[in-house]
Amino acid sequence: MSSKRIGLIVNPMAGRDIRRLVAYASLQSAPEKALTARRILAGVAAVPHVEVLVPEDEGGFFTWLQRDVTEILPVTLVPREHHEEDSTTLWVKMLVEAGADALIVVGGDGTQRNVAEARPSVPVLPVAGGTNNVVCYLGDQTAAGYAVARFLADGLDGEEMGQRAKVIHIAMANGTRDLALVDVALTRQRYTGAMAIWDPEDVQALVLTMADASRPGLSNVGGYLHPLTFGDDEGLMLKMGLPGSPFPGVLAPGLMAHFTVAEHKVLQIGEPVMWHAPEGGSLALDGERTLILGVRDTVTLEIWRDGPLILDPARIFHEVAGLHV
Repeated sequence: MSSKRIGLIVNPMAGRDIRRLVAYASLQSAPEKALTARRILAGVAAVPHVEVLVPEDEGGFFTWLQRDVTEILPVTLVPREHHEEDSTTLWVKMLVEAGADALIVVGGDGTQRNVAEARPSVPVLPVAGGTNNVVCYLGDQTAAGYAVARFLADGLDGEEMGQRAKVIHIAMANGTRDLALVDVALTRQRYTGAMAIWDPEDVQALVLTMADASRPGLSNVGGYLHPLTFGDDEGLMLKMGLPGSPFPGVLAPGLMAHFTVAEHKVLQIGEPVMWHAPEGGSLALDGERTLILGVRDTVTLEIWRDGPLILDPARIFHEVAGLHV
């Protein structure tokens, strides 16, 4: 029986942004991330004929990780052949090119956005490991490894065991294109700075693919108005300002804020939203300021379900149980 391959990415920088410094959250150390990898690999190791690949990186994190987990499961280091700077997008491309049949990516929403930018041709299980984890699997990490390994070993259908992620497509008047998985915020600041947003007064408008009041992030406030799950074929647009109603928002663990929402609207798949920035500003993609807007710039946003194929461990375990009935 030929082996199947899982590509494992543990973003060493996830969960270390400035929001964790201004909130009641601790920074996630490299040893803690290695423990996460160990838990995932323990699940994978329970399934025969499944190998694990990790990408070589300039910082040496994955080389160290490979040595750290050898007693659990031998891990193959994929040599670095690209000359690009280290990024999750690069690591996804490396692993897919090396023959990974599925990916497990540990990181927050920003990390998973980078996965979407790489447009992987294989299914992905995003595992929570950042500050905001709205799009991520929050269950046991050992079960996550076991689920993906069983998915591959049993030859299950990815389209039946998962669903395509919703993606916010961003088009600026100057031709710039970008994307986000969970939220896009129009902010007043005209620079990226520390990137992360923790001041509600900075936010002018939001477009959301998900809105869950139980998970932190900019999309949190939408959960009080119109809850949206990963599976809902809808989005949500919020405009801030007066007159409006105050709503709470959990921007990061231990960081409460209040937003004054002047207007909200449910968006259908493909429905365009146009924003104007008469005084300039910036766009925060999945919680991080990324694109600078000039004076009088316009931006068009549309939500489509054309992102990575995201695996659902619950579906996998349900199917696996059926195989043994």
